[in-house]
Amino acid sequence: MNNLEALQSRFQNYILTPASSAEISWVGGGGRASPQFQLSVYANAYLSRLKEVLMSDYPALSVAISSDLFEHLAEGYIHHHPSHFFSLREYGRNLPAYVDGLVQSDPRYRDLAWLPELASFEWTLGQAFDAAESGFVSEGDMASVPAERWPLLRFSFSPCVRRIDLEWNVPAMWKALTADPPLEVEAVRCGSSSAWLIWRQELVTRFRSLEQDEQLLLDALRSGATFNDACEMLAERIEADGVPMRAAGLLKGWIQQGLITRLMFSD
Repeated sequence: MNNLEALQSRFQNYILTPASSAEISWVGGGGRASPQFQLSVYANAYLSRLKEVLMSDYPALSVAISSDLFEHLAEGYIHHHPSHFFSLREYGRNLPAYVDGLVQSDPRYRDLAWLPELASFEWTLGQAFDAAESGFVSEGDMASVPAERWPLLRFSFSPCVRRIDLEWNVPAMWKALTADPPLEVEAVRCGSSSAWLIWRQELVTRFRSLEQDEQLLLDALRSGATFNDACEMLAERIEADGVPMRAAGLLKGWIQQGLITRLMFSD
């Protein structure tokens, strides 16, 4: 390692894990400011930038709790999860799990059992928005499939399609907290877990809850099931006579929302 590489490595290490003054003797002290102060300017700027990234990725979470508590949360996350990504867009990926750990272990967060779900919901929204562009299947494409081919039909879904299960009213909380100005909202635990669909339509991220039969059909088809196999699963939830019409209606809705990108056959 040459002198420049060594200097760059030391500088990076200090920015990531600020050292004591005894460990920065390699910094010249010829200026008015001490070596410690000189480096702290860069370290603090780096820390502030990562906090800004977390606030941008988690706007509802950042206003759902006090500024002091968010500051504590963000600094703890930055300490335990140094950035290893070339793009800052991925930096906050592990925040929901980190928040869940705080709720389980830190008394300051124990009354915020909904916070990990809010974080997961926000991260999923961001992932849907950032997903790659793709073409989509039209109703005409579906109509052109011969009837005898339908049982073996498989579907490819847009990269923006996301599924999340929630026990709290975090979609309503997110809407209130991201309003301008933010609105007061109460966290409510639902009687049971509910299924939600998140996707991007043009440049707008959308989300809605799913009924049980739609969740079943969507999850089955996204996992690679044929249309026939998925309909057999659906027949276990609703009357068999109603399966074709219900499945057709759901497929039509997904096509109109731009969720399906390709039709394939298993043979």
